[in-house]
Amino acid sequence: MKTQVTHLGMIDSENRQQSYGARIQLDGKEVYVDLNFYTLRPDASGWAEVYEDYITHLAEHRRTVETALRRDFEKGGIVRKYIDCHLKELPSSILEKMLAPTPPSLSPEERLLSLLSLKRIGLYPGDDAYAVWDYTPGWQYTDQLIVGNTDEAGKLEYVSWES
Repeated sequence: MKTQVTHLGMIDSENRQQSYGARIQLDGKEVYVDLNFYTLRPDASGWAEVYEDYITHLAEHRRTVETALRRDFEKGGIVRKYIDCHLKELPSSILEKMLAPTPPSLSPEERLLSLLSLKRIGLYPGDDAYAVWDYTPGWQYTDQLIVGNTDEAGKLEYVSWES
């Protein structure tokens, strides 16, 4: 059975792959979206409708995730720890270069937080965390990510720090 899906094209359950991906524009920025069949097979019913609904509301889901990341930072959660760790561990020459495009009137923490940029949205039909939203201040500076994990309705489940 072949299923046409937004951004990824045709997915053939007879000739399935574990992962499908594409670069898309979201709010004027390029983001990589991938659909991963690790738990659920592409011939299972219902996954395409869930995917299409999620993709249709990506901008809304993004606002939900980014609001949660900001709140987590303000409450001293994992996002604050991520920011503090990078400010402490990165050499000052790297930090200076990294923070250069941000307003110097902000605190270093706020400046680094403002650099977190969405790079990838991974979708996992059948998993508890349906979508993972990967944020980084830049691959050239760190391989560690702040990740917002949502269910298939876009409700934030949890925030994590991953590498």
